[in-house]
Amino acid sequence: GDLVMIDTARKQPSPPGIFILDDGVGLVAKRVDAVPNPPPPMLRLSSDNPAHSNYQRHLDEVHIIGQVIWFGRSLQ
Repeated sequence: GDLVMIDTARKQPSPPGIFILDDGVGLVAKRVDAVPNPPPPMLRLSSDNPAHSNYQRHLDEVHIIGQVIWFGRSLQ
């Protein structure tokens, strides 16, 4: 897996970005953005990995830990 640095003060997905969150299943790194105008507030969660489907969650079902501000990956 990748190494990530997280800014735990950034918990609002505005502007959209990559966040570490608990989506009710476990901790995941996802691209997060708000779904426009749905009552109740919804988030769109997507992955850069095509093997993982995009999905939506109600804002109150997701606990955002923080925004990813840096990542490192092995070249091997």
